[in-house]
Amino acid sequence: MQTVRSVQELKPVVTQLWYHSATFPKVMGIMLGLTSLKENHMMPFYAMHIYGEADHHEMLMQWMLKHGILQDRKEIEKFIPTIATNACVNLVYQMAIEQDRSKWLACLNSGIERCSNHFFIKMSEKLDELDVNDPYFTVHVEADQHHSILGLDYLEAANDSFRREVIINKALEGISLWAFMLNSWIGINRMPEFDLEGNLLNKQATGINN
Repeated sequence: MQTVRSVQELKPVVTQLWYHSATFPKVMGIMLGLTSLKENHMMPFYAMHIYGEADHHEMLMQWMLKHGILQDRKEIEKFIPTIATNACVNLVYQMAIEQDRSKWLACLNSGIERCSNHFFIKMSEKLDELDVNDPYFTVHVEADQHHSILGLDYLEAANDSFRREVIINKALEGISLWAFMLNSWIGINRMPEFDLEGNLLNKQATGINN
């Protein structure tokens, strides 16, 4: 990110980001639509999250058109999502089908949304530097931080040690796949792996030192 000197250099990133942004509310719609009657108290939570995300990919599309990253909206069809992007999206599809609330909250809200918050902070800083920032990016700086905290009130207090391990592992899986996805957007084939304490296991493979 530090070496980027023009908005055009961000094309490989933002075209992949569009796919992720366009798919995200669809997955949350499945989570809402499959919510069982006994989990009905969660429906407003899921619905508000969908409502907040539903038009974001169109905001990104308009920004890309405005700055000539895309010549027309049909050009987005020429970009194939990376395997890592699909893996991250498919993880959330899996959880929507599974309907395990705590996995969803720990992985999507507390894990992926928090990582997304850091990503948009860095993107906004770079776009401010290039004088091309947009509400699409700035809204996520605040919204993703809010979403990462919001679900904690609904997260179960798991007394069973195996159940706790399952939930923690799912959260770390989401963080690994999010990082794998972002790396793939800049041509790096690396996925961090963590132990249950959150310690990075493959520092050498990922190039991360801390």
